[in-house]
Order: sequence, then C-alpha cells, then structure tokens
Amino acid sequence: VYSLRPLYNDKINKIETYSLTLTSYDGLQLKGYFAIPYGVKGKKYPGVLLLHGYGSYGTPGWAHFFARRGYAALSIDLRGHGRSATVYHPGFPGLMTNGILHVKTFSMVKIVMDSLASLRFLEHFKNINSKYIFVTGGSMGGGLPLIDAAIDPHVTAVAGDVPFLSDIPVQMPLAKMGPYMEVKAFLKKHPQDKAKVMRSLYYVDTKHFASWIKAPVMIGIGLKDEDCPPKGTLAVYKLIKSKKKLFVAKNSGHVVLPGWNMEVFKFFAPYLPKSSANAGRKKAVIKNKNEGRKFL
Repeated sequence: VYSLRPLYNDKINKIETYSLTLTSYDGLQLKGYFAIPYGVKGKKYPGVLLLHGYGSYGTPGWAHFFARRGYAALSIDLRGHGRSATVYHPGFPGLMTNGILHVKTFSMVKIVMDSLASLRFLEHFKNINSKYIFVTGGSMGGGLPLIDAAIDPHVTAVAGDVPFLSDIPVQMPLAKMGPYMEVKAFLKKHPQDKAKVMRSLYYVDTKHFASWIKAPVMIGIGLKDEDCPPKGTLAVYKLIKSKKKLFVAKNSGHVVLPGWNMEVFKFFAPYLPKSSANAGRKKAVIKNKNEGRKFL
C-alpha cells in the first residue's frame, strides 16, 4: 500500500518528483522520494532503489540524480531515519541495539524488511519495467543491496559502497567508530547476552547471503575505513559467486568513494534495456557532489 504526493516537476529534464508514503511489512509507514522521467507515453523505465547509511536519510536530489539518467528512482527513509522516524525513533545511538536480544524484535532485521518492501513497490509500479530493478547505496545502504539481491530474484544488479554488516565477527572488533560501537557498548554493559546478540546479528550479516546472490555485484571499499573495516568486506566479496567487481580507493575511509557514482552508472549500463543503456553510459561522467562526504 502506498500513496504519492507531487512535489515538483522539472520541465527541462522532464522529471516528476513525488513524496512517497509506503506501508512496510508490519504496517509501519515509511517515507521516501520517488522521481521518474515522463514525456514518452506508455514507456516503462528501469527502477533503482537508493539506500542511505545508518543515521542518514534519503533525499529528493538523490532520486532526481538517477531519474535524469533514465531511471525511476526511489530514495527511501528506512525506519528510524529521516521522515520515517516520526513513528519509530530509538535514536542514534540506540537504533543499532534496539530489540537486539531477539531476531523478531531486532531493528536491523526490520530495516532489511523495509528495503524489501521498497523493492516490491518498484517491481509493481505501473511505469517501471520489473525486468530491470537495481539497488545501490552506501554503508548500511551498501550492505542491504547484497541481502536484497540474495532474497529477491527480481534484482538485476547491485552496487554497495563501503558496506556495513559484512562478516560482522571480523568487522566489529576492528571498527574504531560507527554503529558497531553501539553494539560493543551494549555487550560491555550486558556481557551475559553476547550469545543472543551475535545470534541476532547473524541474520543481518551479508556473509550469510553472499553465496545466494545471482545478480551482478559491485562493491566499493576504502582501505582506510575504520567504521566498516575492509577485511570483513573482502571476506564477503570472496563468497559471491555471481559476476562481480571490486572498486578500491586506497586512500579513502568511510566515505562516498571518489568516482563511485560514475562507476555505478557504468556498472549498471550493460544490464539496462537497450533504449536506456547508451544514455546511462553517456551521462555517467557527471559527478555527484556527495562524493568524498563521510557517511554518518
């Protein structure tokens, strides 16, 4: 169930941008921004789901950035984030360990379900070609596409920048900042609950989904990343059996990697319908102003 409210119409680029309200699997209302090209009657566009990092949120500009390149783009606010935090807001810190003692109550499991609900919106929207569904994002939004691709067979290709939740038993001890620190603090206060905590984290660890992925995957790592150390990410990458590409930034930490957005468009282009592929390559040279910005 969803509703769309028009926000603005870019007549130069022929893009309509909407505010989306989407009902997730458990009835919680998610907010997002949906942008789609217009002007060709009856045309269906490839869809892309844009997933933000932990503590961040989606923006209309992000959706518009992809819509200008021929995608119907959804920039969703996952629960506890942005405009979706009005009904569920454990806060930061707080969300990472909310309900962590049981899989059914764990916040991160619910966030995975939110991303899958967002994918279903794209797959069933009348002006989207469900044969071409892409997912990308960074940090938390870099790990979720890997899980989505393993679960949802409609996913065409994914790109995850500096992915969170990647071989958690390896990443978490090495992390010096970021949401893993919330879990460390929780375990320091409640050491008796370590087994329960690690069991819940098991269900959102991309390591356990990697071998199930059939779609092409691109993963970006910053070798100086202290939030999501690359050792864990590389372990997950090795388990992926589908076509894959590793994008490495030697001098970058936990940021939108320099050149990442161009690489995403180039990586997705071969999997677009023929009518869209050339446009995807041509416009990929435009840089997103967020490159180099640290994830929250």
